[in-house]
Amino acid sequence: MKGITLQLIKLELLQLIRDKGFVGLMLLLFVLMLLAVFNTYQYQDSKKEEVIRQQEIVQQADVRLIAQIDSLNQGLASYENSYTLPTNGVRLTYNNHRITWLPFEPLSIIANGQGDIYSNYKKIVLYFNDSYEMTTQELISPLEQLFGQLDLSFIWVYILPLIIILVSFNILSQEKEAGRLSLIASQPLKLTHWILGRLTIRFLVINSCILFFTAVLLSAFQVSLYRNVEAFAQLMVILILYSTFWFLLSFIINLLGYSSGKSLILLTNIWVLFMFLIPTAINQIGEEINPVSSRLEVINHHQAVYNEMENKLKEELIRLFETHREWSSDDPVTKDMSNSTGWNINYLAKQYIAQIKHQPVTEAYEQQIDARNEWLRQFKILSPAMIMQESLADIAGTSTRYYRSFLKQAIEYAQEYRWYVFKGLFTNHSFTSDEIRSLSVFNFEKERVASSFFLDIGTLLIYLFILIVGCLILINKNFDY
Repeated sequence: MKGITLQLIKLELLQLIRDKGFVGLMLLLFVLMLLAVFNTYQYQDSKKEEVIRQQEIVQQADVRLIAQIDSLNQGLASYENSYTLPTNGVRLTYNNHRITWLPFEPLSIIANGQGDIYSNYKKIVLYFNDSYEMTTQELISPLEQLFGQLDLSFIWVYILPLIIILVSFNILSQEKEAGRLSLIASQPLKLTHWILGRLTIRFLVINSCILFFTAVLLSAFQVSLYRNVEAFAQLMVILILYSTFWFLLSFIINLLGYSSGKSLILLTNIWVLFMFLIPTAINQIGEEINPVSSRLEVINHHQAVYNEMENKLKEELIRLFETHREWSSDDPVTKDMSNSTGWNINYLAKQYIAQIKHQPVTEAYEQQIDARNEWLRQFKILSPAMIMQESLADIAGTSTRYYRSFLKQAIEYAQEYRWYVFKGLFTNHSFTSDEIRSLSVFNFEKERVASSFFLDIGTLLIYLFILIVGCLILINKNFDY
């Protein structure tokens, strides 16, 4: 038995090496992975350069402001009006914005994820606009971004199953149609073991190629596998489980004994089901159960609230300073609407009050988006493709949860920064160069995004268990040899 098994392995490997179709598929897989990595590298590199450029803009603006403050303190510069002084909070309001950014993970190159939709940085300015508020302007559903930039995630989720189907759908039917099945059945080896053995060899060859291709390409594009062993191991585990699912599915179809054409049609139909039909159905049902208001309605509501401030601004300002007593000041400059400081206090206060009144609508809108995304996450278990796609995006740090967490953390940072500057501006505080140097810097807290890796592999293992049970049932029912 052992000798026959070794002979089977040698013959199968020899057959695969001589099979131009199989070799061509492996070369195609490598070329596609190369193009995907190259495309993602260029795309993400441009985003990294933009983040660095924005950071340099902030740094250079701060350096200029510090130099102007130092020059003023040394008597080397003078200003005609108090509101044009570099120590005035107006400068921080308009000229010296902050920036928040989502750092790229070491394996971000494997999946663009929601990077096709969301920006990796946000400007923090103190007057209210879309760049400050950072609420969702983009597509509300991850599935509306089904096809974006070509990346490894797309190759592995969509193309890899097709390759597996092409190399495994007719292992039994081909021999039956060629008239060799009787000869094979006469050998001292169970037919099911023979089928499983051939599929296992192809499984090992394909996964070895993927491991080798991935390691080579990531290393070639400056990803250190040595420093990111854990993340790379997670990637390989999820890839192996996903490919195992498709090989077991092919094994079941082979056990059914259909013709080659019927087996291929059945497997491709299952591929379409998991790749498109189930995700689309989940998305459509999610839209009905968790409807999201129009973004235009939210914007119009904000504008309407802001317009109302024109008629009752004095009363609202009194309430504002009662809430934020540390912002209240008796300095005449802050009361004089003819100068820039007084005008800006009035303008920013009006925007702030309008935003507070508009906040319940904004929060409800964001909660609707989160509810929609949560619906998709809960029901992704119905499709291994959705599990795989989300898991790869999590490993890459480009999933919806990462970007949503980044937006929320950026809003929190903006709120803290705004209150700090408002206090100085509203009280006509003179900012020092040391205060400018010590302005808070945004840091993304990755630990606030819970990992779904173990849940994903657990769900895939359940799928594999179900398929294994199905294989055993078919073997006992249809094969006695």
